[in-house]
Amino acid sequence: MKPSTVLTVAALSGIPALTALGLALTLHHGPRELTFSDQGVKVALRLSEDGARLVTTFTPQRPGFHLYSVGLPADGIGGLGRPTRVEVAGSLRSRGPLVAESPVRMLSIQGTDVVFPVYPDGPVTTELPVAVDAHGDAQVLVSYAACSPQECLMPVTGHPVEIPAAALASMRG
Repeated sequence: MKPSTVLTVAALSGIPALTALGLALTLHHGPRELTFSDQGVKVALRLSEDGARLVTTFTPQRPGFHLYSVGLPADGIGGLGRPTRVEVAGSLRSRGPLVAESPVRMLSIQGTDVVFPVYPDGPVTTELPVAVDAHGDAQVLVSYAACSPQECLMPVTGHPVEIPAAALASMRG
């Protein structure tokens, strides 16, 4: 609810304005997710409600584009393709491997005998088990590459996302 709406409701119901403003401020703690877009993909990061997983959703902004599997080697296959990766540092510590909710399919590159593990076209959500230290800022490094059958966009390697300590609590849920 916007502060102006809270003030209007307060005025109509007889609630003092300062109390209403306090209510409006408690309703809006800050962003639940952090987002950025780079090389044709929108990336949204948030913590799970219990704070035990960093949930990242990768959404190609053009139809017909897919992302490579988290299991792809760091340098791709024969230098082609880049894995989807989420790495943490600072007040976030990894407690296990990155997993994706989407099924992996094998994609052949026309004119070659190379086969890549990719996700179906469209959004992919990953989860990284994390431990959150209540003190200090966190850093997240995000890597991925988006391709269609006709075109591959430049890979994104280690895109930094800085998360101030105060923002970690508001990202849950």
